[in-house]
Amino acid sequence: MRQALVLSCALAAVACARGVPAAGAAAATAAADSLRGTIEVVGSEPATSVALLMDGGARAVTLVGERPLLDRLAGLEVAVWGSLLRPGVFRVDRVAVRAASGVAAVDGVLAREGAGWVLVTVDGRRMAIPRLPEALRGMAGARVWIAGPLDHPDSFGVIRDP
Repeated sequence: MRQALVLSCALAAVACARGVPAAGAAAATAAADSLRGTIEVVGSEPATSVALLMDGGARAVTLVGERPLLDRLAGLEVAVWGSLLRPGVFRVDRVAVRAASGVAAVDGVLAREGAGWVLVTVDGRRMAIPRLPEALRGMAGARVWIAGPLDHPDSFGVIRDP
């Protein structure tokens, strides 16, 4: 029992030393977890990787997951859910945009509703978009992010085409 406790503490210490928050002591690499930070593509072609910068860049982890999706989110503040594969490497199962250039954002799937548009979030909320940006018109079914008030968005982007 003592050896298991010592091993768990050692794993947690290594994870923290590498800038990765420690998951639960008993299941440090298997438990689902979440992180929040800014996605950046780092390195030189052809050997780039995707990193999540946390705490203003003081800590970072390499993200492993659907690369085209992660590339589209470069520069945005996101929340990611998944699990720690090993110290410094996080497997992404799900991601949500939280902010763009410091402005709060929401993401979801665009849908027509009557004569207007709504953003359907992952939890099923339907958020009316009174002033859909022209570039997003006709993109029903696309997963998008919108920053700022939905009646006058500051910025937006396409996460996944319809």
